[in-house]
Amino acid sequence: MLQYKEGDVTINGITLHDYLTGGKKPPLILLHGATDNGLCWTPIAEVLAEKYDVIMLDAQGHGKSDKLDKKFTFQSHTEQVAALARQLGLTKPIIMGHSMGAGTTMNVAVAYPDLPKAIILEDPAWLKQDTMPPPNQADIKSYMDSLSKMTLEELMAECRNSNPLWPEAEIEPWAESKMQYDKRLFDFMVVNPGSYKEQVPKIKCPTLLIIAENGLVAKTTAEEASRLWKSKAPFKWVQIIGAGHSIRRENYTDYKKALLDFLNSLPE
Repeated sequence: MLQYKEGDVTINGITLHDYLTGGKKPPLILLHGATDNGLCWTPIAEVLAEKYDVIMLDAQGHGKSDKLDKKFTFQSHTEQVAALARQLGLTKPIIMGHSMGAGTTMNVAVAYPDLPKAIILEDPAWLKQDTMPPPNQADIKSYMDSLSKMTLEELMAECRNSNPLWPEAEIEPWAESKMQYDKRLFDFMVVNPGSYKEQVPKIKCPTLLIIAENGLVAKTTAEEASRLWKSKAPFKWVQIIGAGHSIRRENYTDYKKALLDFLNSLPE
């Protein structure tokens, strides 16, 4: 069972909740996707905690962190992660994010190039077009509204039914997160509306892009990202077969191997 301590940090008047596995180990920050929370990383965090001090953050508007306010923009998460690293005294943390959190991870690497040692992006919101149009969120919001009326047990049953490939350890954290996130989330832009083609050439640190057979990022997009790469640091992308957007939940074995291979390739 994953052992961690919970805490709060206040950044620009916003209180953020975090979960730290601790120990005198290299820091690794995990940034979850929209409507999830920090503990949705628990299964893979158990593996990572053997070597890293894992910091799982509840993004603003999620988990036990403060709700969204009128000042919130997609850039707020980026600034909050950078400030979190400073407040916790983290030196060259590795940062890994999924979906919305992957967007934040990339934004941190671009805006604060000296901060991360390396970044890992799990199926970020990179569309196949040259630019990302504002997402049509009506269907997602309708589905999430239906979930908001369910009990924890009903949410867990819905998750099992909708995601038969997910391990049981993923079910309860997912269900709990759906009872916590700010229901106004879909009224805000939570990912960078700019094109990945503008962002990728600005990244300076080693980067792993993990895409799915049936996720948001197409294989051709990953190949384009490789051509756009300008840093002397390595860029690697891996496609996980038999998985959709929630890659680590749908093919944990191949995801873990790709992740650990990359982490083990980094210099101490």
